Amino acid sequence: MAKTKIHVGLEIGTSKTCMVVGEVKPDATVTIIGVGEVPSEGVVRGEIEDTSKVIQCIYDAWNMAQDHADVDIMTVYLSVTGAHIVGQNNRGTFRLPPDESIISQEHMDEVTEIARDVALGPEQFVLHRVPGLFSVDGQENLTNPAGLTGRTLDIDCHIIHGIKSRITNSFRCVREVPLDIADVVFAPIATAQFVLNRQVKQAGALLIDMGAGTTDYVLYLDGQLVASGCVPLGGDHISNDITLMTGIPLAQAELLKKTEGDANSFSGKTNEMVRVRGEGHMKDAAIERNVLNEIIRSRLLEIFNLVKSSLPKDTFKGNRCHGVYLCGGASLMRGVGELASHVFGVAISRPTLVKNGAPSYLDDPRYCTAIGLIRYAQILDAELPQQRSWLGRMLGFFGKKNS
Repeated sequence: MAKTKIHVGLEIGTSKTCMVVGEVKPDATVTIIGVGEVPSEGVVRGEIEDTSKVIQCIYDAWNMAQDHADVDIMTVYLSVTGAHIVGQNNRGTFRLPPDESIISQEHMDEVTEIARDVALGPEQFVLHRVPGLFSVDGQENLTNPAGLTGRTLDIDCHIIHGIKSRITNSFRCVREVPLDIADVVFAPIATAQFVLNRQVKQAGALLIDMGAGTTDYVLYLDGQLVASGCVPLGGDHISNDITLMTGIPLAQAELLKKTEGDANSFSGKTNEMVRVRGEGHMKDAAIERNVLNEIIRSRLLEIFNLVKSSLPKDTFKGNRCHGVYLCGGASLMRGVGELASHVFGVAISRPTLVKNGAPSYLDDPRYCTAIGLIRYAQILDAELPQQRSWLGRMLGFFGKKNS
């Protein structure tokens, strides 16, 4: 009889360090059985700056998750982010030998390997190589051209890579706890496994994960991953903007942003004031509502336009992309969806999170990445043994863990 499996996702974010424990049942359904979450320290814009603080945060989240789930956690799936991580497309082309004219599986394997082999510097580490659809003599979007007659076979591959030393920092912090790492995943790739189903990817979807320090994105067109990246701006930058432009202390600026701000509001009298009470020795703070909204709107416009400028030029032409999906803590701000719809010109959607067996606080877009890591683990299980070669590469690169 098939048994249940336990998978654990670990997200080391700018604002929170979160570990989610999922129980995968024989019918492939998932129940969230435990969560450990602590405020992050030592992380700036998604990247580690103080390893000792990060290790302590991971350790605390680990203990909380184990207590909550009542299981021993030894291995995690780790998400990473940062502006150093980029996605690029590489096309592989293979011309059949003169005495062959029928496409075979061997030809498909050959052209896929050519597309996967992109020249990168020694400081770069490849996180993902995602092959797309084939084309034969210019006939595009073929999933399995085996058996077709043709001379030239092409395929595009989306390759996501980052700076090796920065990925090493995350890896070493986790192993210092000590925990083993089953895989390292670019954060929005994990998020997409949970938020976007196959039909949505086929219709065309842009996923934007808006965190405290970064905004990550992935774009699927015709079911294929065609763009990905990270903008080093997030919700914390909006709070900082409010503080810099008004002198309001950061903690109060954060509260004003969440409770009073509206990124899509143009209404209200220019002299209408919003206030927030001070705590401890801080005085009460006040700001004109329109000023607050304009600060929020300006920074969000910058973020959305940076994402848009990095996408293929024809992304939103001819109904290629039918929707934008927003998640992450910064997406919860009032008016964000309406502003995004204005920038991208398509419908805006929000994810519906897993509620089966989960406490109510998990019905929150901030947990999409950690839960998505569990879904990613399910997919890897179905692709054994090919995908497990990743672990050998990582162990060889980072060195074996001391016993």
